Amino acid sequence: MTTSVSRFLLAALLTVVAATAVRAQPTTARFRGIVEWAEADRIQIRRPGGSTLTLRMNPRTRVFAVTEAALRNIKPESYVSVLAASGPEPRRAKAVTLYSPSERGFEAGTQPWDTDPGATLTAGWVADLKGGRPLRLTLGYGGGQSSFEIPAGTPVTAIAPGEKALLEPGAAVTLFAQSGPDGALSVGTIAAGRQGAVPSF
Repeated sequence: MTTSVSRFLLAALLTVVAATAVRAQPTTARFRGIVEWAEADRIQIRRPGGSTLTLRMNPRTRVFAVTEAALRNIKPESYVSVLAASGPEPRRAKAVTLYSPSERGFEAGTQPWDTDPGATLTAGWVADLKGGRPLRLTLGYGGGQSSFEIPAGTPVTAIAPGEKALLEPGAAVTLFAQSGPDGALSVGTIAAGRQGAVPSF
């Protein structure tokens, strides 16, 4: 077998292996809505458009409690995520979430988010905090920083480890589900509102 043919076959094999790896890589989808009912291994939500969606849960599904908070709860040592509109910095915040110490590091960095066209979610440690109206906040994360203006009245919530008892009818939730190689969706993480709170991401 000639060297050129060998190289061609090797390149073709690597392409097939890479394509298989991409297909096998699980993808994460987010679903938001109101709990209709929840069982040990399934949950059904009513989505904002009115349709219902039933997803599987498993023993590793994690539930987090979302409660209402306030801008004054943001401290220099806080780990925070900011949902913001597109635009130049400082970007205008649309919602803010504070994380318990055990969840610091969640989604660190900035990435497109699917709540609105052009929306981003940025999570990191408070690098700078200036009071006033609006409050000015800079978040630091591996590789960079992002700054925001947070107007008075911006929704602020806090998130901490919770339990499946929070998944009662009427609770607002955001589900983070993964699609496996067979296309089936399994919920890995659930953020559930407590006492009427609504997850902001």
